[in-house]
Amino acid sequence: MLPKGSIAKIYDYYFNEPRYKDELMPALREFLDRPDLDMGGSLELSQGGIGLFNEWFLYNFKLANGKTVLADFVAENPLNISVDDMALYKDLLKTNVYSLYEVVSVDVEKGLMLKNLRTKKNVYVQERSLTYQVKPGGMSFLRVAKIDGHYEIVGADSFLIDGLIGGVIKKLIAKSDFELTPKFTNSLWQKNKK
Repeated sequence: MLPKGSIAKIYDYYFNEPRYKDELMPALREFLDRPDLDMGGSLELSQGGIGLFNEWFLYNFKLANGKTVLADFVAENPLNISVDDMALYKDLLKTNVYSLYEVVSVDVEKGLMLKNLRTKKNVYVQERSLTYQVKPGGMSFLRVAKIDGHYEIVGADSFLIDGLIGGVIKKLIAKSDFELTPKFTNSLWQKNKK
């Protein structure tokens, strides 16, 4: 399993390192589609929205150097992480996939069989807590990666999609070819709240 705090240390570094201070505002503008957003401007992000922003910032946002935050972290190793521990971050970088997943089966306290609705491929993820919250047929936007020889859910907490809206989203995602990211999920979530 990805050790607790592994991702938090990356956020902590990039959110607080002075040489990246000018990257955060452009990231927020892009994520929220708010080109007018300036320091001190009004910003409404729910707890879920903050998690989605953080995930998008790590995996999708391009820094001024053209790399994603995770790619930059792996290339630079600014925290001098050991070779063995850095292997986990390299796995995360190479194997992560963000998509709409449907729960195929639940193995309580052990894991989930998920179907990527874009690729139609099944993947078994090791997961404990979520096994008590989901049922077969439930859908959620998730990021899955192969870590140390097995698959895990490695992204922000996401919301479950079901009912009529779930069926519409499932058809839309299955037939579309645009890039799915937490930015899309946040936009969908905000529209659904209204």
